[in-house]
Amino acid sequence: MFQKILAIDESLMSARLAETVLAQQYPGVPVDVLVAQRGLDAFERIQVAQPDLIFLSDSLPDLKPEAVCLRLLSDPSTAHVPVFLMNPTGQADLIEERYSNVRRVLMRPLGRDTMAEVLSKLVAQPPGPSPAGKDVLFYDQARAAFSGHTGFFQVQAALQMAFGDRLTGVLRFFVNRAPIELYVNRGRFVFASTRNAGLYCRESSAVLEQASLGQIAEAQQAQSVSGCPLFLYLAMRGVLSQEDVVPVVREHGHRLFSSLWTAGRVPFEFERMDSLPEFAAKFPASGEDADNWVLLALRNTKLERLPAGSRPDPSGSPVYTRKGTELVQRLRMNDTESRFAAIVNGAESLLSLSKRTGCSMSDALSMVFRFTTLGVMDYWAGNVVPGAPLALPAKRS
Repeated sequence: MFQKILAIDESLMSARLAETVLAQQYPGVPVDVLVAQRGLDAFERIQVAQPDLIFLSDSLPDLKPEAVCLRLLSDPSTAHVPVFLMNPTGQADLIEERYSNVRRVLMRPLGRDTMAEVLSKLVAQPPGPSPAGKDVLFYDQARAAFSGHTGFFQVQAALQMAFGDRLTGVLRFFVNRAPIELYVNRGRFVFASTRNAGLYCRESSAVLEQASLGQIAEAQQAQSVSGCPLFLYLAMRGVLSQEDVVPVVREHGHRLFSSLWTAGRVPFEFERMDSLPEFAAKFPASGEDADNWVLLALRNTKLERLPAGSRPDPSGSPVYTRKGTELVQRLRMNDTESRFAAIVNGAESLLSLSKRTGCSMSDALSMVFRFTTLGVMDYWAGNVVPGAPLALPAKRS
């Protein structure tokens, strides 16, 4: 599996330095650098991406470093992850004595030599086995199943295979503790779910106010066993209205699926089934094709959760790809996306486009990420000229 670094720091400097050192001293080494700018955000990031190494700032806006270290140690899945604490003095004897996961205290701002020394230990570690069993895409027509890795193939490539071949089964993306599972019925996407009920229901839903705490706990337990979304479980037992639950399950599925773009590179596989589990088989499937289903998920992806290297540079300019003008005609864009796509000309900066459409720079950057991920546009960083490597997006299939 690809190795991952998590930088828990209000500033992005340590993450960008790690990426620079990796690119210069370890070219071709597959390491993802993930970012959390608050302590609580870090634990949410860990839900979808198990780091192999953590850089922890001692000046977070919400939690003290001791609280972060203690919580990491208390969880068996993160207790073994080495933590490098960063502070202005480079000393914190008490923390090192109390928390065994703190391997070293580093003086900030970090220098290239110090960062290179730390990263060399991570790079030297052999990668663990892939949960999917393979890192290279294969398609076995005899079994009508496939597997691969998002380090080599885009997420939507897997959806396009299931959609184009009208497959029935489950497409699993192996994130941290439980895979994200997308149920597919004859090539139509039903919903995404996971057996990790906490990850699935990170944000409370008003519809749950109709259920008792006991019923919710029962539904969460059922989801941890079968993967049936807790909202759907409650609807099947008459606690919630089926009419209310359908849009909620779809919305939570897209929100869950958006985690794939913030988890770094992950393996995936498709399990072909004669028929889906009853809870998924009776659910009304979506009418979206692969690109439109991905677009719905991408709208839930938050820029601050993206790996540092995947964040668009605000000083850049978007330009259509060769297939972009055709693809954009098939996308079911919202009004803001339509206005933005209509005025992209390849010569105007993102700042100028943002002003002309009346959208914020944050919204403009989010749209750039969506369109580049879908292959509609390329994005040239401000200091890059045509013909030079792209700053975004990640490798395409």
